[in-house]
Amino acid sequence: MAAIMSPLLSSCIKDEPLNAECDIEQAWLHTSQPEAIFVKATDSTATVNEAAHVVTFKVRKGTDMTSFAPMFTITPGATISPDNGSAHDFSKDGVNYTVTSEDRAWSKTYNVRFSDGGFFPSNLDFEKYYPENGRERYYIWTDVADNGEDMLNWASGNGGFAIVGGDATPYEYPTSPYDNGYDGKAVKLTTRATGPAGDVFKMPIAAGNLFTGSFKVNTATKKPLESTHFGEGPFCVVDKKPVKFTGYYQYSPGTEITNRKKEHVDGVDQGDMYAVLFRNTTPDGKPFYLDGTNVKTSPQIVALALAGPVDKTPDGKWQEFSADFNYIANFDEQVLKSYGYSLAVVFTSSVGGADFIGAVGSELLIDKVRIVME
Repeated sequence: MAAIMSPLLSSCIKDEPLNAECDIEQAWLHTSQPEAIFVKATDSTATVNEAAHVVTFKVRKGTDMTSFAPMFTITPGATISPDNGSAHDFSKDGVNYTVTSEDRAWSKTYNVRFSDGGFFPSNLDFEKYYPENGRERYYIWTDVADNGEDMLNWASGNGGFAIVGGDATPYEYPTSPYDNGYDGKAVKLTTRATGPAGDVFKMPIAAGNLFTGSFKVNTATKKPLESTHFGEGPFCVVDKKPVKFTGYYQYSPGTEITNRKKEHVDGVDQGDMYAVLFRNTTPDGKPFYLDGTNVKTSPQIVALALAGPVDKTPDGKWQEFSADFNYIANFDEQVLKSYGYSLAVVFTSSVGGADFIGAVGSELLIDKVRIVME
């Protein structure tokens, strides 16, 4: 029997496919004096924007960026070029790193940047967007920092929809541009059916959403609530105290709400809009962000501005919204000075979308959003 099993086991090992993934999973810079380079010590770990293929380290203004040697955790079996831990000049347009999969069939090029750009912007107008890097299936929104660079502060669940969306065009994704905004361009969030592929994962709908932070595609089908990293990243950090959340919107609900089992649910769909201020470092000094499990309930939350849920508005008529930040915990000026607060701004076309409850066709238009700072 042993003689029979040995070649069988050998055959199984030989037939195991090589890994086809090629991702930068984490990036960090080792330094003995992080406070001399970074805005806060936890910024020595970078933010990876998978949709844009950009890795961003936030550094202090005036930092010499001519010689840094970042380290990367990449997909098992993959290789990276230039070499992991090699020193390069990041003072101009960043450095491009190419990750090649273990099976050598796939590769991705990431732009790794060290940025001394601004903090959370006060004006959010959705005027600047561009196609996803690589396959260009959907759009990515960005605001512009005070040094002129893209902040890459916005994310959406479009990357998750891409897994099940088939041949959808960029304007058929849950989050897409809208030309006739309140003032210029706007963003359109639409609850979409995910079709047979979505049924396989028991995710029959995808609510349109847009939020400040990042989205992790590799956990979208397994842990969808944890794939939305609300308020993650250097451009979600605030340097002033937020007091009011305002903007303009239109909302039209779909005809029938269904749940994860595609069963009818009584009622009329609603959209949702809110902003959450939270401490971005845990008591033991680790980086912190919110996700779908705790975005309104985490003990790290300091203030909430709830502008929703919202109901149907008159067809074609923009409505103004305004919500004060309600401070539920002490606001510490010393924490603000050390850049320990971040802000998550969240919009969705179906208030129950995170639990796959919503009406296909529900549509939320958003434009000219403002965060009024003290």
